[in-house]
Amino acid sequence: MNSLIYKLRIWLRTTPIEDYFIPCILLILVFSTDNKLIFITRQLAIVLTAAIFCFALMSKRKSGLSSVVEKVYVAFFLLICISFLYTGDRLTYSKYFPYVLAIFSMTLFEFDSKFFSCLIRQFEFLFWIFIFSMYLELLAPNLFSLFFGFLDHGSSRSAVMVNTGGAISGLAYEKGYAAFLCNMGLGVLFAKFFVRGFTLARLFQIIGVFAALMMTGKRTLFLIPVMGLIVFALFFSKKHKISIALGLSFVLVVSLTIADSLIPQVSLVFDRLFADNGDPLSGRQVFWTYAMQMFEASPLIGRGFLSFNAYINAQGFRYYGLLWSYQAHNVYLQLLAELGIAGFLLFVALLATLTFGLVRSFLSWKDSQGLEPVILLTAVYWIILIAVYSLTGNTIYYSCQLVVLGICIAIYQTFKFKKALQKNGTTC
Repeated sequence: MNSLIYKLRIWLRTTPIEDYFIPCILLILVFSTDNKLIFITRQLAIVLTAAIFCFALMSKRKSGLSSVVEKVYVAFFLLICISFLYTGDRLTYSKYFPYVLAIFSMTLFEFDSKFFSCLIRQFEFLFWIFIFSMYLELLAPNLFSLFFGFLDHGSSRSAVMVNTGGAISGLAYEKGYAAFLCNMGLGVLFAKFFVRGFTLARLFQIIGVFAALMMTGKRTLFLIPVMGLIVFALFFSKKHKISIALGLSFVLVVSLTIADSLIPQVSLVFDRLFADNGDPLSGRQVFWTYAMQMFEASPLIGRGFLSFNAYINAQGFRYYGLLWSYQAHNVYLQLLAELGIAGFLLFVALLATLTFGLVRSFLSWKDSQGLEPVILLTAVYWIILIAVYSLTGNTIYYSCQLVVLGICIAIYQTFKFKKALQKNGTTC
């Protein structure tokens, strides 16, 4: 114990305070899903913005907006700001803007590799607590309430009790958020698998998280890591790419089949995937129709950021007799509706250039012995997760997922910047 305390003291002395303080705030935002943490997130966003500016100015860190990614994101942010002048829901806009500003502040300054090493390690610690909470909820609901009940704020989404169909969500307290967190954890595990190689412990960890993910019943968020694992094997394996992809697919199928036979909740995702209920989109087409109506009314710059809910409510839409407040469940269509063609193209360009930039940075760093390749490959998975899930989810409209986009941008800026320094013979 004394040795552990001594190491902790040494680490605290040698690590700048921003390298663990700012990641801590970021991760509270990431894990502030449908639990009591959401009551402090707006205040945390303001603290985060102030902290980033304070630490960046003290360390003289700045961003020269030298890359396409930075320029595109700044343009996207400015368009969101301008849309305040004509949005149909300024109250909702004002409540959400502190998160947008906090994430924008992250893109103004470069951090160092130690910052992201701290962030990944802190994320892993919190993530395994989250996975533990999911299995505890499955196996011992009373113990789950005892250990994690302090985070339950009695959410009844839309003021009506939503039937989760037996889904398990752990301390996320909502299956969609739980599935997104499972994907984030799988991103770290995939990165370690393809950078550091196969270990039996890592394989069991991946299978365990996959099983937890399946217990949420979220179809798109289940398919993303399945396809992602195969794509990563084909593009990032050091050798025998096709054999590894086939082998991983076989192991995954066999393992999940066994899990399906042992844990009834694991079959929930298959039940939803193959259910013949005549509505594979779960009613999302209704929201998409409204979004296209908004786009047709103002195709160039849209009707203003975060105006979708106000629009469909004004059109008479009600959910169980109540006003709708859960966005369009398709970020691309909602951006067309709210920010027009300009906003849509900027967001698509941001995702495309960021994905390309992160992949290129990973290929430059892949032979490094540090944590940099793991961080970069994790960011590759996370940005792909955001890009794909934006087809059916509300990624940038939820603060806990918007912050992940900001982290990916910051990772790209840091390691793109560091590589440039190394090429010039400079160390960070």
